[in-house]
Amino acid sequence: MALPPAVPEADHQDDDDGIPEGTRVDLRVAVRRLKARNTAPGLDGLPGKAWVLASEALGPRLEGLLSACLERGQFPLRWKTGKLVLIRKPGRPADSPSAYRPVVLLDEVGKLFERVIANRLAEHLAGTGPDLAEHQFGFRKRRFTMDAIMRVRALTPGDAVARGGGVSGTGERCRAVSHKVRF
Repeated sequence: MALPPAVPEADHQDDDDGIPEGTRVDLRVAVRRLKARNTAPGLDGLPGKAWVLASEALGPRLEGLLSACLERGQFPLRWKTGKLVLIRKPGRPADSPSAYRPVVLLDEVGKLFERVIANRLAEHLAGTGPDLAEHQFGFRKRRFTMDAIMRVRALTPGDAVARGGGVSGTGERCRAVSHKVRF
């Protein structure tokens, strides 16, 4: 699916909708994350390494494309279309449906755009709001699953936490503990 002609370059930082123009920093951050992963290519056949190598030369064009998508509020359908691959799990009979793990391979350019959007959302929420609860761990920079687990452990009575790190006790006790924890 082709995009309509690109919007002419502008000297402004924000348009009327408050959407910041695409920046090289957005793209660099997204490409750096892409560089760290060795993923299989999507329908376009271009692996992440190709995008990393070409990002220097294609950067301005790709930045313009992503900016146009943001300004129009469009996420091209082609970038959302994937290739389904079934990966066999070891030790399972080949004729069993549960012996396969489905994986959908998406185009890397769509993943780049997703990362740009996710970074902008996180920046907006951290900067101008709406403010997120102090105990919000998902979709926050420098907040990890282990932080949430440690918070729950700190709020549970000593006898509810087993030595191995698991939660012990009866279901009734666990439900009582879960009502005390407010995130």
